Amino acid sequence: MKKTKDINLPQFCDYTCKYAAFSDPNSVGACRRELAVWCKKFKRYNNKNNKCLGR
Repeated sequence: MKKTKDINLPQFCDYTCKYAAFSDPNSVGACRRELAVWCKKFKRYNNKNNKCLGR
């Protein structure tokens, strides 16, 4: 079964997305916490500026 793409999601993962949240500092290190984005929609981490998980 092929997944459909959600065109309402941004092309790239960053904090402008309504599903984005700051990651836990313990997960990636306090000084690097802005490199990982917690996606509330998919309940996973994604690298900032990486392709959106829903696209």
